Amino acid sequence: MAKNQKKRNKKYTGVNAKPSTNTVRVHKVNAVVRSKSGQWAHEHRKLIKRVGIAVLIVGVIVFLIVNSIMTSK
Repeated sequence: MAKNQKKRNKKYTGVNAKPSTNTVRVHKVNAVVRSKSGQWAHEHRKLIKRVGIAVLIVGVIVFLIVNSIMTSK
């Protein structure tokens, strides 16, 4: 009678291993005391950045138009 081989019970952790789904993710959170306007600015940071870029582009275009009108006279 042949001897039974031991079954592998260790998970494969090589390069091609399937990522584990039961990992614990830790998020670092800091509490900061802000004024009402500062809290609003923190919450709407993306919007403020996009509006600022748009205003800058419009300002440069207006400056170029006004500058070309002044030099043509």
